[in-house]
This record gives sequence, C-alpha cells and structure tokens, in this order.
Amino acid sequence: MDLQSSPQGVVAGSIPLFAGHPAHELLPISTVRTLVDSIWSGPDVVRLFNYGDEQGNRQLIDFLAARHQQCENLNIGREHLMIIGGSTWGVGMITHHLAGPGDTVLVDAPSYRDALHIFRDAKLDLQAIAIDDGGVIVDEMERRLRDLASVRRRPKFYYVVPNFQNPTGITLARERRQAIVDLSKEYGFVIVEDDVYRDIRFVDDLPPSFYALSRGENVLRLGTFSKTLAPGLRIGWLIGPAETVKRFVTSGMLRMGGGANPFAAAIVADFCSSGRWEEHVARLRNQYKLRRDCALAALDAVMPDSARWTRPEGGYFIWLQLPDYVTVDELEGQAQAENVYFASGKGFFVHPEDGAHHLRLSFSYVPLDDLRSGIATLGRIIKGARRSHRSRRSRRH
Repeated sequence: MDLQSSPQGVVAGSIPLFAGHPAHELLPISTVRTLVDSIWSGPDVVRLFNYGDEQGNRQLIDFLAARHQQCENLNIGREHLMIIGGSTWGVGMITHHLAGPGDTVLVDAPSYRDALHIFRDAKLDLQAIAIDDGGVIVDEMERRLRDLASVRRRPKFYYVVPNFQNPTGITLARERRQAIVDLSKEYGFVIVEDDVYRDIRFVDDLPPSFYALSRGENVLRLGTFSKTLAPGLRIGWLIGPAETVKRFVTSGMLRMGGGANPFAAAIVADFCSSGRWEEHVARLRNQYKLRRDCALAALDAVMPDSARWTRPEGGYFIWLQLPDYVTVDELEGQAQAENVYFASGKGFFVHPEDGAHHLRLSFSYVPLDDLRSGIATLGRIIKGARRSHRSRRSRRH
C-alpha cells in the first residue's frame, strides 16, 4: 500500500491490517471543501474563529437530538447533549469526573485499548470481565460485583463498546444489556456506552442502547463522527442525564476552552443538516460490508481449521484466535518482515498475556486486493508454524 500521506502509525508500502481508520477514498473531501468555502464567506466566520459555547454547536446538538428521536425514539432535549472532541476525549472527561486513583472500573476482556490506556493513566483498579460471542458474560459480572461488595468496593462505572466492539466486532445481546442495566441499579455504577460504530452496521436492526433501556438513567452514551465523516475533525457527542451534562459543561476545562472545536463543529453541523451525512453513511455501509465480506472470504480460504474468528455485522474489525502452536508475537515478527501489520491482541487486555494467541484485523482501511494479500500472508505463516510444530513433535517421539 503506497500512500502519499499516511495516517497514524501506517508505514508507507505496507499492508496495515491494524489500522482502524476510514478508507482514504471514502472521505468526503470535496463536499467538506464546499462547506468550508461557504462557511468562510458567510456572516458567522468571525464568531467561529473565537471561543464557542461550552455545550457545543447548537445546530449540531439539535440535529443529533432529532436524529436520536427519529431513529431510536429517544426523547432527549438540548439539556441531555453536548458536543465533545471525539469519543476518546469523552472517555477521558468521564474518567476525570467520575473516578480517581484506586477507584474500581469494570471493563470487557478484551476491551478498547485506548480506553484502557486512559484508565491506567488515571491509576484506576481495572476489573476485567470475560466475553463470549454474545458479549460480556453477565454471570461473571454479577459474581465479580458480589465479590467487590463483600469487601465494600463499588465500581464507579462499566465501560463498554456495545455494537461491533473494538477489537472483536461482537455485538452485545439485548437480554444481556437489560441484565446489566438491572445490575447497575442494584450495585450503583454508571454505564459508559461508547457507541461509536452504531451507524456502520450491515444489518437492519440493533438491540436497544443502554441509554434507551435505562430511560436515560445512570448511562452516559458517546458517539463520534470519526468513523462516519473524518477523524481529523475531532467531533463527537455525549448523551446523559441533564444534571451530569451540566456538570461536564460547567467544568473548568470547557469554561476555559470554550467548547469543542467551534469551526469543525460548524462544518459537521452543515454537513448533517443538509442531508449529506445520511447519504454518506449509506455509502459507507455498502463499501465496508464489501470489505468485511472480502476479509471473511479470505480467512475462510487460507486459515487452518484450528484458527477461529468473529463474523461482525458492522464496524471495522475481525478478532482472530490463533492455534495453540503459534503465538501472536511469533506471527507478528514474521508478518512485519513481509510488510504486513496487525494489532496484537495483548494490547486489548488488562492482563496482556491473555491476548497471547489473539489479534485484531481491520478491514476498513486497506483496498480489497491488500486485504486478500495480507490475510493470505498471515495464513501462510500460520500454516508454516503448524508444519514446524508437527516436525518438532515427531522428532521428540
């Protein structure tokens, strides 16, 4: 893959199967340029170069409130919404306000590695709960909550990517969502719902959000335009109880900073209000589904029977479980020697050794030919490791 301007972490000339980025050719650059020209020559341009409203662009807030009402029947007003600088920014803000050093937080095993990084920076006690094909195992969560309660510890929040999870692509089952809402009320913790992939879905229906199931109580929900528009704009949103949103909006950082990127937010607001965003999202779903299908077909064709992988119904990622005879470290070294890069599973676990036989593949960024070629390379290396393993065993016997 030869790119004139490579994004974060991408080595020119490589096949970056690790890259959880939107494809370059799917970025709506020409449309955004037109919007920027219009804003630049409009009457509000001077205002947009100054500090903005702490809560964020009102036009964008109103659009998001109306869209959630239309698509999910959520009755939310301006007081329940704020504009933020991307969902990871939101995770950091929530962590700062809800938890402090030594406080307990529940996370999935595996979970989004950048969120784990934020939690570690905040010196939180991370309690990892195992997941399966239906998402987090609720019985395991309940046992952990009971154990914590027995020593008078209560989690501050549970962090979850409920739809097409990063890194696994798994969607949390509806009945488990409701059970977790019930547990949150019983044990008094907040649910932080990082719902950044919801719009990149290849199926008609998704389970109701935690926010919908809880009727807006005890849930903070995050969204972003990084996956459906452009990550460089750094615009997302948070939905929550009015008193919590007010607390965040009146915090020192937003009081001093004047809201999240007023100029970029104005671009996004115009893009959405014109109807262009919905059209763009529909195109993304079609294109990313083609890439997902291509990646799954390549895995089916080249991987040994002892490998396992998820079959996501949306998002960017496939989670691959390696056979016992090869570790992710061994595979990574050989793959990088052939210019194929993936995300090691070790970074997605509280205890890195739990990911020693896992890796994340992203199908969103690379072209179809590179997807096939990169996965074929991984399959060949893994099969070579199987032959070496059998040879070693036969010599021992």
